[in-house]
Amino acid sequence: MRTMEDQGNYSPDGLNEASIDALISDVEDELAELPFVATSALLDGTARTQRDRRIVKRTLGGTVTVLRLHSAAVPSGTEAA
Repeated sequence: MRTMEDQGNYSPDGLNEASIDALISDVEDELAELPFVATSALLDGTARTQRDRRIVKRTLGGTVTVLRLHSAAVPSGTEAA
Protein backbone atom coordinates (compact mmCIF):
# COMPACT_ATOMS: atom_id res chain seq x y z
CA MET A 1 0.00 0.00 0.00
CA ARG A 2 1.28 3.43 -0.89
CA THR A 3 1.63 6.19 1.63
CA MET A 4 0.87 9.86 0.97
CA GLU A 5 4.60 10.46 0.66
CA ASP A 6 4.88 7.81 -2.09
CA GLN A 7 1.96 9.31 -4.03
CA GLY A 8 3.74 12.66 -4.29
CA ASN A 9 6.60 10.97 -6.18
CA TYR A 10 4.43 8.67 -8.30
CA SER A 11 4.13 9.49 -11.99
CA PRO A 12 2.10 7.09 -14.16
CA ASP A 13 3.59 8.40 -17.41
CA GLY A 14 7.18 8.33 -16.14
CA LEU A 15 7.64 12.09 -16.31
CA ASN A 16 9.00 13.73 -13.21
CA GLU A 17 9.05 17.43 -12.40
CA ALA A 18 12.53 17.95 -13.84
CA SER A 19 11.66 16.38 -17.21
CA ILE A 20 8.44 18.41 -17.45
CA ASP A 21 10.37 21.61 -16.69
CA ALA A 22 12.88 20.68 -19.40
CA LEU A 23 10.06 20.15 -21.93
CA ILE A 24 8.49 23.48 -21.04
CA SER A 25 11.85 25.19 -21.42
CA ASP A 26 12.35 23.62 -24.87
CA VAL A 27 8.94 24.81 -26.03
CA GLU A 28 9.57 28.32 -24.69
CA ASP A 29 12.88 28.45 -26.58
CA GLU A 30 11.23 27.35 -29.82
CA LEU A 31 8.44 29.91 -29.43
CA ALA A 32 10.96 32.68 -28.72
CA GLU A 33 12.70 31.93 -32.02
CA LEU A 34 9.51 32.28 -34.07
CA PRO A 35 8.99 35.69 -35.66
CA PHE A 36 5.80 37.59 -34.90
CA VAL A 37 3.82 38.11 -38.07
CA ALA A 38 0.56 40.01 -37.92
CA THR A 39 -2.25 38.23 -39.73
CA SER A 40 -4.40 39.99 -42.28
CA ALA A 41 -7.30 39.92 -39.78
CA LEU A 42 -5.20 41.92 -37.33
CA LEU A 43 -4.08 44.34 -39.99
CA ASP A 44 -7.50 45.11 -41.48
CA GLY A 45 -9.39 45.13 -38.16
CA THR A 46 -11.68 42.14 -38.72
CA ALA A 47 -10.19 40.31 -35.73
CA ARG A 48 -11.10 43.26 -33.50
CA THR A 49 -14.64 43.32 -34.91
CA GLN A 50 -15.09 39.60 -34.25
CA ARG A 51 -13.70 40.00 -30.73
CA ASP A 52 -16.14 42.83 -30.00
CA ARG A 53 -19.04 40.72 -31.31
CA ARG A 54 -18.05 37.81 -29.05
CA ILE A 55 -17.88 40.14 -26.02
CA VAL A 56 -21.38 41.49 -26.74
CA LYS A 57 -22.75 37.97 -27.28
CA ARG A 58 -21.28 36.76 -23.97
CA THR A 59 -22.62 39.81 -22.14
CA LEU A 60 -26.12 39.36 -23.55
CA GLY A 61 -26.01 35.62 -22.90
CA GLY A 62 -25.09 36.26 -19.28
CA THR A 63 -27.85 38.83 -18.92
CA VAL A 64 -30.49 36.50 -20.25
CA THR A 65 -29.53 33.71 -17.88
CA VAL A 66 -29.84 36.08 -14.92
CA LEU A 67 -33.45 37.04 -15.68
CA ARG A 68 -35.97 35.56 -13.28
CA LEU A 69 -38.52 33.07 -14.48
CA HIS A 70 -42.04 33.32 -13.14
CA SER A 71 -44.30 30.32 -13.41
CA ALA A 72 -47.89 30.83 -14.46
CA ALA A 73 -50.32 30.77 -11.54
CA VAL A 74 -52.44 27.61 -11.57
CA PRO A 75 -55.76 27.83 -9.81
CA SER A 76 -55.99 25.42 -6.89
CA GLY A 77 -57.80 22.19 -7.54
CA THR A 78 -56.76 22.03 -11.18
CA GLU A 79 -53.91 20.30 -12.88
CA ALA A 80 -51.45 21.90 -15.21
CA ALA A 81 -50.74 19.88 -18.31
